[in-house]
Amino acid sequence: MNWIYELLETISIFINENLWIAPFFGLLLPFVEAIIPSLPLTAIVALNLSALTAAFGWSVGTLLGIILSTLGSFLGMLMIFVIIRKTLSKKFTKKVEQNQYGKWFIDIVESGNTGLMLMILSNPLLPSSILNYAISLTNIKVKKYIFLTLTSRIIVILFLVFLSSIFDIQSHPLNILWVMLTYSVIIVIYGYILRIRKKKKIHIDNNKSIKE
Repeated sequence: MNWIYELLETISIFINENLWIAPFFGLLLPFVEAIIPSLPLTAIVALNLSALTAAFGWSVGTLLGIILSTLGSFLGMLMIFVIIRKTLSKKFTKKVEQNQYGKWFIDIVESGNTGLMLMILSNPLLPSSILNYAISLTNIKVKKYIFLTLTSRIIVILFLVFLSSIFDIQSHPLNILWVMLTYSVIIVIYGYILRIRKKKKIHIDNNKSIKE
């Protein structure tokens, strides 16, 4: 992974020396990340945020960073989805099913649990490109796919922009551990809320059945 961060550092230096090109890379880098699983989205978003704020100021640069990163990531995932659906679905099926994340996610998609799918796609620590390959191999409807993908990209980018501004991931990659911890806490809280709601629903259903 060191060469990836070195490459991103080189790109960052180039952008800082040519700030006019920052919007182009702001769209391109997330687009490429959606295709190549090994690229770190956290570092890319941090790079975009740093370059665009340097070029356009904090408020405009941050807004552009969110919009371009979200759009680039979404378009990259959508392109892969269309290509696999139209031409390469059989070829990719075996490869994805051999990946633990891919096979696991295919099973979840086929179960039809929209909330769980959205929660997984919104996890910035899971390889979004592999998950996208997996979901492209299912029979999911296009409208549902667009909703899940676009919504999850917005959530992920906002999450990373917020954490990047706090933990400075671009300068200190090990701060990704704080991102993991924060996301884990959010998931635990979300799971606890769902558990309470489920218990309340069961309790209400039991009361109704007793009255009947």
